[in-house]
Amino acid sequence: MTGGFKPKIVEKRWNPALEKQVFDQWVSEGVYRFNPETGKPVYSIDTPPPYASGRWHVGGATHYAQIDMVARYKRMRGYEVLFAFGIDRNGLPVEIEVEKKHRVSAKEIPREKFLDLCRKFLDEVEAEIISTAKRMGMSCDFEHIYRTDSPEYRALTQATFIELWKRNLIYVDDRPTNWCPVCGTTIADAELEYLEVDTYLNYVKFPLKNGGDVVIATTRPELLCSCAAVIYHPEDERYQSLEGKAALVPLYGREVPILAHPSAKPEFGTGIAMICSYGDYTDIRLFRELGLKPVIAIDAEGRMNEHAGAYKGLKVEEARERIVADLEKSGYLVKREKVRHKVPACWRSKNPVEF
Repeated sequence: MTGGFKPKIVEKRWNPALEKQVFDQWVSEGVYRFNPETGKPVYSIDTPPPYASGRWHVGGATHYAQIDMVARYKRMRGYEVLFAFGIDRNGLPVEIEVEKKHRVSAKEIPREKFLDLCRKFLDEVEAEIISTAKRMGMSCDFEHIYRTDSPEYRALTQATFIELWKRNLIYVDDRPTNWCPVCGTTIADAELEYLEVDTYLNYVKFPLKNGGDVVIATTRPELLCSCAAVIYHPEDERYQSLEGKAALVPLYGREVPILAHPSAKPEFGTGIAMICSYGDYTDIRLFRELGLKPVIAIDAEGRMNEHAGAYKGLKVEEARERIVADLEKSGYLVKREKVRHKVPACWRSKNPVEF
């Protein structure tokens, strides 16, 4: 390297004091401070802010280092770069970490006390994340850090939401979602784990409206009360005579149509399946595709609701065993087989999700 440039840090052994001195000089000179008055074209970098539920993971830091490369490149190309640094301070993972740290339950202590514990935890984690980002030499504008729980940020998001509503870009609708009864919240698909569990495949007799019966196989007999249809594969020769017929739901006596549909698996159980709201993702898709009206049988706490009739108030597992016993007593249960299958579960509680 020629010229008069002399690097501040040349020692083989790293000196944290010099590291801080370099960063402080960047701040005092406003090297990375966003200045909209320069007349340069503005290049804004909008990133998902780091989530303050624990120490900054090396993956998150690496991701931000790659974004920092873009910011530096754009400055070299003559842009005025707005590279804000923020902290995401909302969400259930924060509450769970606080519960673990202080060995408390959010449902068992006063709300304000729990929120105060969350704020203190967030302040500690935030300080560590910002310190790490600075030590990495990130070229963010650290003089203007934003926080997702600040009054200013909340006002902005609410105003944005209202504006989108006025433009008819937001609508209200009922949609199935992943729900954890233990955490009491929706779960993103990315937060699901698939656990292998031992259960029973129950072979249940459905009477036909005009005589006779068909046998379906299900691992979730507690959803009988929400059954809206019975399906078989259109190429399954065993059931071609069922086209256009109707079945009666055991224990409930409700009439449901029997439909030919390629989602039925001839090799699973008897090849006939009941479509309920909601046992799995196939049920969700078929309810939409076939225009079926859903009946939600499980409440937010994982208990059967009024649609379950005599089983109202029971936890899902309790209702399952009670219903199987009643099916057997009434002559509807043909047999049971032990099976092992995968179920979607919440990554935090490890509890199977409902839809």
